[in-house]
Amino acid sequence: MIEMLKPEVTGTEREGKKEDGAVAIEAKNLSVFYGEHQAIKRVSMKFPKHRVTALIGPSGCGKSTFLRSLNRMNDEIPGCRVEGQIFFQGMDINSPKVNVFEVRKKIGMVFQRPNPFAKSIFENVAFGPKNHGEKDKEKLEYIVETSLKKAALWEEVKDRLHTSALALSGGQQQRLCIARALAMNPNVLLLDEPASALDPVSTGKIEELITEFKKDYTVIIVTHNMQQAARISDYTAFFYMGELIEAGETRQIFTNPKQQKTEDYISGNFG
Repeated sequence: MIEMLKPEVTGTEREGKKEDGAVAIEAKNLSVFYGEHQAIKRVSMKFPKHRVTALIGPSGCGKSTFLRSLNRMNDEIPGCRVEGQIFFQGMDINSPKVNVFEVRKKIGMVFQRPNPFAKSIFENVAFGPKNHGEKDKEKLEYIVETSLKKAALWEEVKDRLHTSALALSGGQQQRLCIARALAMNPNVLLLDEPASALDPVSTGKIEELITEFKKDYTVIIVTHNMQQAARISDYTAFFYMGELIEAGETRQIFTNPKQQKTEDYISGNFG
């Protein structure tokens, strides 16, 4: 099994965070099949709490498929079959006894392209809490404001909360989708290339958010941009042809990889 190495901890972090070294989510012997094609091949790895882990690798290597497995989004794909275990808060989320909607409440996801609902900005963020039974107007207003502030969008939209979310720019829409995920108060945030469709300024804002998020959440991000992975992640995992080749601290992966395939990819020799 490939496990993440324990990060170096500063004195301040050691005093302020009792969960250092704790695991937020763990995959064990995870395999994913699309019909007869095996997209993920018995991957095992652990994701530390309050850290950012980047999944890198060439197109089609399985990193997005693996990410979607972590909150059972692959359930929505016809012909997809998942084997193995994913442990979160002491339970295997692949168990048939697990409530998938409760899993997705605690393991939120943001996709590659912004996908706001054709509703107002307010209704986009309030949608999840409302669907889970929250009816108190003041509570919903608090959730919306808090989530938009966490997504660094509040100041830009506070005077037009009841206008269409579709009128926002692409970068604003993506931050709205992040706020929508945060409104459910997740423990883990899955980001599937969240900045790949955005301009450099919007990308910078998303990266700043991700760096801030690890104070409150465990973040797992798929990125095709190795410079981005190096900038924002504490850990990096390299996937190739459905296999996890190597995982470790980001600086180690980028400066002293242990596997030749990792070194070849990092140095641009393939992919």
